[in-house]
Amino acid sequence: MKHIPVFLAIFIGMGILEVKAQYNKRLGATFNYGSIIPHSSELRPLSQTYPRGISGILQLMDTRQEAWEVCNCFYYLGLKFSYDNFDNPDILGSAYSLTGTFEPILWQKDPWAFSLNSGIGFSYLSKVYDPETNPSNVFFSVPVNFLVFLAPKLEYRFSPDWSGQLTFSYKHISNGGQNQPNKGMNYPMIGVGVNHYLSPGELPHHTGTAFSPSWGFYADAAYTSREAEWASGRRPVVSLAAGAFRRLSTINALGGGLELNRDYSLKVQDSRWEGLMVAPFLAHHFLFGKIEFSQRMALYLNKPSGYNSHNFYQRYILQYRVWRSLRLGMGLKVHGHVAENIDFRVGWRF
Repeated sequence: MKHIPVFLAIFIGMGILEVKAQYNKRLGATFNYGSIIPHSSELRPLSQTYPRGISGILQLMDTRQEAWEVCNCFYYLGLKFSYDNFDNPDILGSAYSLTGTFEPILWQKDPWAFSLNSGIGFSYLSKVYDPETNPSNVFFSVPVNFLVFLAPKLEYRFSPDWSGQLTFSYKHISNGGQNQPNKGMNYPMIGVGVNHYLSPGELPHHTGTAFSPSWGFYADAAYTSREAEWASGRRPVVSLAAGAFRRLSTINALGGGLELNRDYSLKVQDSRWEGLMVAPFLAHHFLFGKIEFSQRMALYLNKPSGYNSHNFYQRYILQYRVWRSLRLGMGLKVHGHVAENIDFRVGWRF
């Protein structure tokens, strides 16, 4: 029974290579070197190390018109495994990560190409916080954490089957506020790698709708949970938001809106108004057809007494259009460099 996951992984991998034979496929490997960002004073002594690692990735590109219309561009979907050594084996250990990736090609002129790889997945950490054996590691409190990354990539194709690449990645590992301590780790890395194309071929020419400046209006709702400060167990965290944006190009838009947050894990003494967090925000949107990635910068107009010293927060949201105006996705709330929670959300475009 313990070998079933291995056989399933092999079966799925063979299915990807055979059933998807009409797709462009490539394998890649990258060597990475970076540093840890100390986003609080207590992390500074732990951040004087230089992580290094290696990653491997299998990617597929569907070149059909209907696939191209998902983001009005050609893109790779992939599965990536990475190993990062944090250069502090006794306290920080290493991370073994598995992520799903999305990599749209933003510019291409043979033999050069520029793309933006992004991913979300899970990391297994070999060293985590323990009050007795490892009290210094306040980055991580549980072995399995979330991983999100963003990596601009410059690629040079030196033969039909091979290419080299230079990447700059920004990685964030945390448990999304599910357990404490949870400072989370942010670490940029520079990478040098190679790609081997298993089914090289020229890309067809597809055209989309012509760009015209336009307004978009939306609303979304989100849910997650956190450990309560005033009682045992977890309590819900809900948010509602409404906003608008205006397209500046085929994939870029700017806008703003208003967000209402209620965190029932926080102790509120005076009134319900004290527990309601009201925050107007400015936002940038990457609009890739059915896929949307937005970044919000919000200002607290009201928040519970003693809750977080920051007056601003960021929210990063990835959504996919599943039916007409309906969108499903995930969001990450961050204060500075510290992640607070990951939520699941539903949105509607008007």
